[in-house]
Amino acid sequence: MTRKLGMIVISIVVIYVSFGLYFHVRWTDELADCDRVLRERGEFVEPPVFPTPLALMFDVTYWPVYSAANIYHDGTPFATPCTH
Repeated sequence: MTRKLGMIVISIVVIYVSFGLYFHVRWTDELADCDRVLRERGEFVEPPVFPTPLALMFDVTYWPVYSAANIYHDGTPFATPCTH
């Protein structure tokens, strides 16, 4: 019983982290595309606030919060300055 419960918890954690990694990669790609477009227009591009490992940790951990806020405000889970 305990072993089965442990496997279920590990499976849930692996799925959660997998979604978080996907969210981080996709959001980073969308942001890079947006930064490229803004640079081409001659607009200001904000530098990254957190170094990559720290940003990865935050994105993997809090992806449901980021996704929900982005959907609420911009209608897409991968909001960038270009989606405003």
